[in-house]
Amino acid sequence: MRTDRAHADSAAIPPDVARAAVHWLLALDDSGDESARQQWQAWLAADPLHARAWQRIAEVDGQLRNVSTPLALQTLAAPGLARRHAVRLAVLLTAGAGGLLAARQTSTWQQMAADLSTATGERRETVLADGTRIQLNTASAVDVRYSAAERLIVLRAGEVLVHSAPDAAGRPLRVRTAEGTVRAIGTRFTVRQQEGHTFVAVLEGAVELTPAHMPHAAQRLSVGEQGRFTATAAGPAAPLQDGVAAWTDGMLVADGMPLPDFLAELGRHRPGVLRCASDAAGLRVSGTYPLADTDRVLAALTLSLPVQVRSRTRWWVVVERQASP
Repeated sequence: MRTDRAHADSAAIPPDVARAAVHWLLALDDSGDESARQQWQAWLAADPLHARAWQRIAEVDGQLRNVSTPLALQTLAAPGLARRHAVRLAVLLTAGAGGLLAARQTSTWQQMAADLSTATGERRETVLADGTRIQLNTASAVDVRYSAAERLIVLRAGEVLVHSAPDAAGRPLRVRTAEGTVRAIGTRFTVRQQEGHTFVAVLEGAVELTPAHMPHAAQRLSVGEQGRFTATAAGPAAPLQDGVAAWTDGMLVADGMPLPDFLAELGRHRPGVLRCASDAAGLRVSGTYPLADTDRVLAALTLSLPVQVRSRTRWWVVVERQASP
């Protein structure tokens, strides 16, 4: 009976709340900052679901200390084991097959399991073994799988900019997403994994998009073009939008962008929930905004648009139309 009740409690916790609890477990362990602890306490008190999620993740974390399987002992004995890997091991050993299958579909799992990843609000540049440069956008994750036959970058989540290098062995360079592959043709380009499709923008050279289920329906994009593809079709090429790669310089560029779309983009670079109220959905945003300080961007919106920012907590923010005097 106790096991069934615990399972029911766990199942009732929304995935975003569960991920937030994991974030706090790692953040509190990695930092002795008193302000972080106060922020965690505020999050904990904001919703009974937060307290339930925290209790559950704390139980999982505690179970790790009682694991005695050879795998756990070997892993825990490894020098320099990071806490995030310990938590990942705890999930593996306690979630069960069904829980593990569900966990592997989340962006949190994708980031933890990837070769290279970034946290929310972080960007990272890496030079690969062949000289190819990649830059990860916020909350992104890739695997690098080079072999004698090909150079493959697997985009698990988020967005990556690739600046391809020539290869002495003549191996093709491809980026694989959930929908198919993007083959580089001496180029610099971005690839973004979105819900149900992949978005590609070509800054130099050219690329070839190949849907996973329709390999003969490839689409070529040249410099100054962008496009999308699903697993079954590649859409037509379109002119490159201004600012599509501005994130690589830490900026967000908008030219008449609908406010809900603008906040969705800005929200990728800050933790928590950032929403647009329905009464402000018809407003549009123009300008160039620094991603390093999203609170400053929100404040700037109140100066250029008839909106106000309401915060339940730092991690739950709604932008709504300003009330009439």
